[in-house]
Amino acid sequence: MSGRGRGGGRGAYYKEKYGGGRGRGRGVSSSHEFNDSSPQSQQQRPGPPKDWQQLEYHLQGIDGQQYGAYKRLLGKYEHAGPRFTLSVDHVQGDAYAAPSKVRSIVPWSETGFPKEYLDSDVRRIALCDFVSRIAGSIIQAKHLDRNVGNSNGGWSGPKGGAFSICMPGTEILPRTSAVIAGGDSIELRFTVSLPAAGRTILGQQAYQILAVNLVEIVRKALLHANLDQQSLGRHIESAERQESLRSQLSKKGLIAFISNGAVLPRASGASQAPLSGASVVGFRAPAEMEVTLTSSDGQSFTGMGIPKGVTLLTGGGFHGKSTLLEALELGVYNHIPGDGREAVVTDPTAFKIRAEDGRGIASTDISPFIRNLPGGKSTTAFSTEDASGSTSMSANIQEALEAGCKTLLIDEDSSATNLLVRDQRMQTLIRNEPITPLISKVSALYNQHGVSTVIVIGGLGDWLAVANRIIAMDSYVPHDITEKAQGVVRQFPGTIMQDAAYGSLPKRSFRVDLQGLKSPFASRKRFIALRSQIKDAVDDPSQAESGVDLEGLDQIVEIGQSRTIAVLLQRIAGQTGARGLSLGELLKRLEMLIGVDKCSLASLEGGDLVAVRPLELAAALSRLRGAALQVDATS
Repeated sequence: MSGRGRGGGRGAYYKEKYGGGRGRGRGVSSSHEFNDSSPQSQQQRPGPPKDWQQLEYHLQGIDGQQYGAYKRLLGKYEHAGPRFTLSVDHVQGDAYAAPSKVRSIVPWSETGFPKEYLDSDVRRIALCDFVSRIAGSIIQAKHLDRNVGNSNGGWSGPKGGAFSICMPGTEILPRTSAVIAGGDSIELRFTVSLPAAGRTILGQQAYQILAVNLVEIVRKALLHANLDQQSLGRHIESAERQESLRSQLSKKGLIAFISNGAVLPRASGASQAPLSGASVVGFRAPAEMEVTLTSSDGQSFTGMGIPKGVTLLTGGGFHGKSTLLEALELGVYNHIPGDGREAVVTDPTAFKIRAEDGRGIASTDISPFIRNLPGGKSTTAFSTEDASGSTSMSANIQEALEAGCKTLLIDEDSSATNLLVRDQRMQTLIRNEPITPLISKVSALYNQHGVSTVIVIGGLGDWLAVANRIIAMDSYVPHDITEKAQGVVRQFPGTIMQDAAYGSLPKRSFRVDLQGLKSPFASRKRFIALRSQIKDAVDDPSQAESGVDLEGLDQIVEIGQSRTIAVLLQRIAGQTGARGLSLGELLKRLEMLIGVDKCSLASLEGGDLVAVRPLELAAALSRLRGAALQVDATS
């Protein structure tokens, strides 16, 4: 493409090549008119796809024009060698707006991928995950995700030019960065900040992004012959094995399995890469808990099976209790080869519970744990804008059960102690305590509702009396000390009050009203912004940011999951405008868009969404505040 320095010769060049002068400014023919204010300006233009030369023509023709001329790119363009379609679906209004959205769509027959990769959801998910990683690594290696300008250029300096794809973490998840459309094609979805200087289009840089860099990524990421085929095969096989192992847990009477040799510690608190080096201790199951599972491809895995019921993880500080629990939390997802946790699988409904001081609670039945509050306040439909540690944790447990959780994962360090236990001395001293601790409910919860509990306990010895299995971690090595612990309980007996009945579960009807608010958007991994459409006259820094706080949801691993929740909250608002719906009804209506074990997101727009479980969506719904959420308890 011609450079920026051609001066007055540029018009003559275009006239000679294309037969019509396409200069700067407003000299645009009627066939290319655009209107920034038109509702149709952000919609894909109708009509058949154009040839690739037309894309080049558009990019050259708008070079140096005002930013709105980028709208002329909307539409589809056919590339030959490799054969694919570039679809420009959304063009940003200016260089500071949300980036533009483009897709590259390759016919399945062009890719060369084996047809058996389409045989199951787990294979499709793993394939799309793999090619997303390849595309992302190319973008990062070539620094294509960086802007053309710098922070010192000011408003009139070069800006934009960043080209990106939603880069996966260590989990293999359905995501919209790569989508298989039926069995006919596979597509990659990118965002691009179209480059400009001030409001003047930098056409040469845009040409490099869309007509050169994108083509190279398609060639290297979506053509089977150009990929590391062994790595791709291992990626898909690993996901299939994990899915197969997880599917066996319930019928084996287990809620989790950790294979021998698994590497559970992470490199650091800020990294999900496995710890490496001579000091790494591979997981080794105690003989009493060793089980062997066989995956769908016939490979045998021997390791520790955690049975249904109440399991206690204990041991000294820094010996691996919480590390093991974190591996169980994330065992609801498949992991990439080399992660160290490829054969750590957990009940897919397992949910991490913690205390969340200050969270809002809307008409949740917390009566199994809290009754007889001062002033006679009801706890069968408890509401507050500022929950305590015990009320928030009670609500978190009850809401998880409402959403279908069958395994609670709890760490003493992130819990409200007064909800975990109340020893005999305090029971004797304080007679009018409204809190019934979890230790008094955990056996009834399993016996009546089939809900297991795995809890990390370091200093609350009363829990030894209610656990079915007790595992001690010693330098990251687990030991079954159930019999030894039972001996200690007999040596130091105590009175642990046990409730025969767990109590009632929440049954709520939800109505979501987002009128007057901008569309929900996840501005960071665990926060969804809900901003008013009307800007405040005074920007008061003392006011808290309005939105949905997801900080207590430890099993959200990517910002794309929070973005998906934001989209689904918008859908729920549309579903519940006329009347409230129970959580079960809502999840049923959205079942094609939720779940991490099926291709659930292909129908959603954009490339930055990642699949979520029903449990995280339900938890986010319960954390909506104020007028946005109306909840009624139902009988």
